[in-house]
Amino acid sequence: MEQKFNASIDKVFSLLTNPKWLEERSLALGELSAKVRKKQSAKALSLSMLRRVKRELPALIATILPSESDIQFEESWTHDPEGGYQGLLTMEIVGQPVKMQAKFELTGAGPGCCYRIEHQTKCGIPLVGGMVAQFAQGQIEQGCADELAYLAAQLKKSR
Repeated sequence: MEQKFNASIDKVFSLLTNPKWLEERSLALGELSAKVRKKQSAKALSLSMLRRVKRELPALIATILPSESDIQFEESWTHDPEGGYQGLLTMEIVGQPVKMQAKFELTGAGPGCCYRIEHQTKCGIPLVGGMVAQFAQGQIEQGCADELAYLAAQLKKSR
């Protein structure tokens, strides 16, 4: 997944790593609650997010996963030598065998910047795990697209 922004890399990075903004974004996109903690050192920045969500689930998936759940995100950012950022994201549905990992990068692109992310989802349930992982992957990618569209709209408003 890729999204280009007509804003500086510094502006986009500052929003994507701002706990208050991330919490507001989560609530604006319909999540029930969101709590973000940030840790920063000279070489890296990490975010820990606990978000409560409610989703409409297909009948078969609803027999396996609850429609309301807590999702724990761990995100780490590092500055690359070319002036951009890269990182890793893990996500876990608390108490469920669904896990996601992603690699992402934020790079300069002309006067703006570009955010790229690639998700991989796994589910440890025998027999139906592949189907559950495929459904979760679709939900994750749609959620990411919604988050990036929200960011684009916020950047456009703040010009």
